[in-house]
Amino acid sequence: MNLVTEDGLKKIIKNGQAIKNNELRLPQNSMLTPSAKSLLADHKLKLVLVDETPVDKKTDADEAPTDKKTDVMETAAKLAAKKIGKFSLESGGYLDEKPEHMTQIYGNLLVNKDHQRIKLRGEIDLLMGEIMKVQIRAKALEKSDLVTDLHEVFDYIGKLSRAEVLNEPLSTDTILGLNEQEIRAMSHNPKKYFGHQHLFNITYELGEIPILLNSLRAMIRKTEVACYEAFKQADGTVSRGDLMQGYNRLSSIMYIIIFKHLDH
Repeated sequence: MNLVTEDGLKKIIKNGQAIKNNELRLPQNSMLTPSAKSLLADHKLKLVLVDETPVDKKTDADEAPTDKKTDVMETAAKLAAKKIGKFSLESGGYLDEKPEHMTQIYGNLLVNKDHQRIKLRGEIDLLMGEIMKVQIRAKALEKSDLVTDLHEVFDYIGKLSRAEVLNEPLSTDTILGLNEQEIRAMSHNPKKYFGHQHLFNITYELGEIPILLNSLRAMIRKTEVACYEAFKQADGTVSRGDLMQGYNRLSSIMYIIIFKHLDH
């Protein structure tokens, strides 16, 4: 058995002598490791296993009508073309096992753990965790209305997360019963709707709850930036405008919630 590893295959490809017409010709007793198979697919090479047995040593079975070489070539071609391994890679390769430095981004597609979409999901996890902490504090202070408002925000973030993970469009366009126009109007003119000027200089004197809510708003803004980085295209636009719009609305909603509970 001639076991060909990824490193060994790299040397063979670099040498080039075994490649002809996009076919990689190896001895019939060769077997490729999973990573070597992935590399073969990356280079779009068809594997051909060649019978190197000398003519004078072949048996009567070798002269049978069945064209074994053709069968081997067809099998090798299918092996090179099919999805080899349990997991697929963004590069187009495949792996049988998931490395510790990689994670599934969608289905069986693996990416490195510093992938921008994985970073976005990390920010979402942190944000949702902090929301629950503030809910616990609000419940202790018997602020049931705030607990309810934050629960709706929590659910909305869950919908944003689902849309990202499953590559689905965002399924809702209201938060706290407010549409985009209402959110914009209230967040841009708090004096009209809440009797307060914009909070340009937030200090501890506003009290515990407004400060906690403002921290949540800051985390939402950070998550919004992570969303932009995850879906940014070469021209600066984003491929998921619905998610960007959702996080932008969420930031405005949190600003509105601060004013709702500013004097309570």
